[in-house]
Amino acid sequence: MKRILVVACVLAIGGTAFAQEAEVTTVTTTEFGGDDLLSQLWNMEDATPLDPGQLDFRLGGHWVTESAPANWGDSDDDFILRPAIVWGIVDNLEMSLSMDAWLGDGGDMGPFEDGNYDTTIGFLWRFYEQQFRECDAGCLDLPSMALSASARVPTGDRSNGVDGELRLIMSYEYDNGIRSHLNIFGKSVNGDNQEELSPRIDDDALVSLDWDDWLMGEDPVDPRHFQWGVVLGADGPLCADGAVRWVLDYMHRNGEFYGRGDMDILELGWEWTMSEMHKLGMSMQVGLDHTDDNPNFGAGLMYALSLGTS
Repeated sequence: MKRILVVACVLAIGGTAFAQEAEVTTVTTTEFGGDDLLSQLWNMEDATPLDPGQLDFRLGGHWVTESAPANWGDSDDDFILRPAIVWGIVDNLEMSLSMDAWLGDGGDMGPFEDGNYDTTIGFLWRFYEQQFRECDAGCLDLPSMALSASARVPTGDRSNGVDGELRLIMSYEYDNGIRSHLNIFGKSVNGDNQEELSPRIDDDALVSLDWDDWLMGEDPVDPRHFQWGVVLGADGPLCADGAVRWVLDYMHRNGEFYGRGDMDILELGWEWTMSEMHKLGMSMQVGLDHTDDNPNFGAGLMYALSLGTS
């Protein structure tokens, strides 16, 4: 399954990269029309950083219904408020600062009290920008490629440890305005904030644990110290001027806790560039497994105010 997924991703991103036809002419760099995805909204990121000097103030909200097998007990909906600042520092480099505020369900914070209001600092560096060529035959254009790195800093309630993520991002734009994206990420989890998120284990629940992990001495109530995932997605115009775009992505990743299964999550939504300064995005999320850590359903809404745009 994993090998098939990786092959499909590579084919989707690179297979159609043999663009129109031919040799020389002009080579221009793509701007992608400023259609950078709101990275704090989606599981997917694209390889397009903000323009130098551009500053985004973003405010997002998320609602997620958590899934859990019957023998783990009940689970509640989660409500998250996510303010963020994204700044285009120089060409091909942006910095982001965000903070998750878990609002709880009916005022009950539950396990999210520990680590709430932690700060995430991130950087995105595009090290290769897709070239557009007018070709006559056999012309190959590579996708834009970027690396993003982020760290969770323990600024929240009774928080500790620093978690880090490194992500390889590839984005390819086609002549019809559709873009495809491939993300591959790895995450190092070093704090113990997530321990409280794991449900209490009782005798009935033990039957669902991965006994290979148990026998290897890995505690099923602890978060995995190394987590990984792959995201494949696309976005494209819904109107002639491209101001409104559809967004679709699929993520496969391992479970957040030892003894839990892998997760498959599908997202669908849109982004609307209302003007150079105002942007709005909405996502809808569904878990395809309905087991373990996977959400059943979710939705997110984010607004961005951009300053310093040309």
